[in-house]
Amino acid sequence: MPDIELTNLHHNHDLEKSSTSIEIPNSNTESAYPPIYPLPKPLQRKLISYIIIEALVSLIIYYNYFKIEISTHHLIAPTILGASTAALAQSINQYSKKNFSLNRIFKFVVWGCINGCFTVLWIDMLIYQIDGLTYRIMVDQFIGAPTFQLIFSILNCLWDHGELNYTLKNSYLKSLKFSYCYWPFFSICSFMFIPQSMIFPANCLANLIWNLILSKLT
Repeated sequence: MPDIELTNLHHNHDLEKSSTSIEIPNSNTESAYPPIYPLPKPLQRKLISYIIIEALVSLIIYYNYFKIEISTHHLIAPTILGASTAALAQSINQYSKKNFSLNRIFKFVVWGCINGCFTVLWIDMLIYQIDGLTYRIMVDQFIGAPTFQLIFSILNCLWDHGELNYTLKNSYLKSLKFSYCYWPFFSICSFMFIPQSMIFPANCLANLIWNLILSKLT
């Protein structure tokens, strides 16, 4: 599921993503965790080290995904893979913007855990409970995508001590508009061409690519 975050809408249109989310800050969120800009070189090096560590962790989890799934609870592997790839996407986004916020990285780790766990359950439900490719894709995009985006919007608002009504009215629909430019195509490809066991790992990769695209476009 997509995770797109839009910050500083009126200034630099900083878009961030997993993991399926858009954030438009109000006065409370902007003052609570201001970004460090321009980014000092020590922080740049720290952010690079985060990216390297997160990339290595993601690769290790990805390579051992099925071993972890078999040897532990079946939700452990998607949860930690969702967390690591969400953190990696956020760190790369911040580095490209020269805009460091450890709080946002932690926020996306939490979101990656939530998104990873429930995305696997959602994919299993779609495959086992809904017959027909067309209906499966429609349910995924018209029920799953709005629901996951709503969960992220609420988490994002609570994390940054924002106003829930403001967030839902101003960012929720905008986030869906951006996500529908990308995720329906992935949904079609995943259910048509990707083996069931690989849909979630592919989803994590799609989330990472989506964040990188957004960071280049904005």
